[in-house]
This record gives sequence, C-alpha cells and structure tokens, in this order.
Amino acid sequence: MSLGASYTLLGIIVSIYGAVQLVSQVPIGRRSDRIGRKKILLLGLLSFTVMPLLYIYATDAYSLLFIRAFGGVGASAVWPLAMALIIDQAGAANRGAAMGWYNAAFFSALAFGPLIGGALYDSFGMSAPFYFWALLGAVSFVIVFFRVQEPEKTEVLPENESQAALEPLINPGFLLTFLACCSVVLWAGIVGGFNYTMLPGYALRLGFSATDVGLIYAAYGGSTALSNIYFGRQADRGRRKLLIFAGCLVGAVSFAALSVAASLTQVVLLFAGIGTGMGMGTPSAAALISEVTCTSRRGEIYGIFNTSRMSGVVVGPLVAGLTADAYGVNGAVAAFVAIAAAVTLLTLVVHEPKTESELECNL
Repeated sequence: MSLGASYTLLGIIVSIYGAVQLVSQVPIGRRSDRIGRKKILLLGLLSFTVMPLLYIYATDAYSLLFIRAFGGVGASAVWPLAMALIIDQAGAANRGAAMGWYNAAFFSALAFGPLIGGALYDSFGMSAPFYFWALLGAVSFVIVFFRVQEPEKTEVLPENESQAALEPLINPGFLLTFLACCSVVLWAGIVGGFNYTMLPGYALRLGFSATDVGLIYAAYGGSTALSNIYFGRQADRGRRKLLIFAGCLVGAVSFAALSVAASLTQVVLLFAGIGTGMGMGTPSAAALISEVTCTSRRGEIYGIFNTSRMSGVVVGPLVAGLTADAYGVNGAVAAFVAIAAAVTLLTLVVHEPKTESELECNL
C-alpha cells in the first residue's frame, strides 16, 4: 500500500502468485518427468533466493506483479517436484509417512513463519524478513545440490519420451479416486483462502486481538503439522480411504461449529480440529495418488495435485468475499461448510488398489 497500490491492485498482487502456479505447475512437472527433477528443483530454489531481494528494491506497486509472477513460476518448480522426489524414493509401505513429514514441514512454516517474520520486522525493519527469506532459499539450494540424488527411474531417455507420453496418466478404474484425492487438497487450499480473507474479520467480530489471531494461526498450523506426522504413519498401515473420509468429516464439523463459537478457547480448539482433519486426510490422499497413477509421469501428476490446492487458494478468497458481502461472516462460514460437506461425500467414491496388477500402469 505504501508503494501506491489500491485495494483492487493489492488483491491482484496477492492472487497472481497462485494464478501463475495454476498454469505452470503441470507443464513444469511434465518437463521434470523427461529431463529429471533435481535440476529444475534447483532453479526453483534459486528463484526463492533472488525473489526476496527483488521485493526490497521494488519502487512501485506494479513491479510487485512481476515479482509475484516470477515467484509463482519458482514455486511451481519446487513444490510438485519435491513431492515427486519424495514419492520416487519412498517405498510403497512408507509413502504415507513420507507425505506426512512433507506436509508437517509445510504447515510448520505456516505456524512459525509469521512469528519469525514479525519479530524480524519489529527488531530490524521491513527488509530483514526478506533477507532472512533469501538466506533460507540459499541454504535450501546448497542442501539439495549436495544431498539430494536424482533417482534413475525418474529419468526418461529422449527415445522413450513418446512411449512415456502414451502411458495413461491415471490407471483404469481410478479416475474418481484421483479426483476425490485432488478434492481433499482443494479443500485445504480453500481453508487457506478463508484464513487469509475472513479470519481477521471473524476474530474482530468476536473481540479478539492481533495476538489472539496469531494464536489461532499457530493452533491451526501446529495441529496440521503434528497430525500429518501421526496419521501419515497410520496411512501406511492401511485404511487410507477411512482416514481421508474421517479427516474431511472432522474438518467439516469443526468448521460448522465456528458459527456458534464465542470464546477464544473454543475458536482455537476448532481451528486445531480443522488442522487435525487435514492432517488425517492429506498424507493418505497424496500417498494414494502415487498408487493409482503412472510412475513415469509423477512430476505431471503432482503438478496436477498441487494445482488443485492452488485452485482452492485462488477460489477460497473469492467465495469468502462474495458470501460475506451478501450474507455476513456467518454466511461465509456456511458456504465453506457446504463445500466441506461436498468434499466429504466425494471421498466415499475412493477405491484403494488391492492387487499388484492394480498398482501397475496399463501400457
């Protein structure tokens, strides 16, 4: 705003990051299936090192549009490829736990990132969080460069690219399962959109302070991180469909109760419930995706999977804003409960593969 942005331009600046990811994740993931994941991942982490410095030296609000768009491309080169690399190197019996740890790291950042950024801002000024962000990007680049190995099975030789492209993306009979798993992370993105758009207003209506809002974020992010670790392990013991359904149901019930919550304790517990529901369902969904799709196209697959989440991030604020303007904050909550209920019902169509033949790509 200090650079001259209107509220409309501010909204575009915020949303362009996710919009660019929507259109770039799948082609970048597909490219990684052909030339390898590590080199593209390194380029993405390099963008995470450069982009924060561009923020510091931005001279007008419109330049932030290009910086955010650049960041969206960089994110597309990191998140789906990181997921695909983890799945590539995790055994079939450990994929739920692997995705649980991945999601735990992601949501731990959501819990602690605002706290660290705010402390740096208060102590050292506006530029400090961006320098720290650039430092984290550089450290990540070095770690991946020296410690991460490219699994041979993810590399596709040029003469085999046409054959790989002919392999079905989703194994026969599992299209609805794939869509249902994508809807789980779509819901996670939509909840993020609610938090970004409505949580401050919702908290203000109940008389909460900014510190209280930070506590709510911490409860949400922390519960999501911890439950991902626990339920990721449970997912490897079977009953992934049950965990996906139960997680969505817990999230829907917790969200519905927000409309009658009156105290900070109640709201904190309910957001912890929403986070726990996500932690129950998302590692199972991510692991199940790997079992009902082709191994040679995992970069593309997880590009689609992450695109589903980013679609929620883009759509969530729109749904929240429109319903809140028309029906108030409780109307927005009701709309999100309806979405959660629809996703929960969709998970009933999930079908887990039972035999080795169902786990193989149909060439």
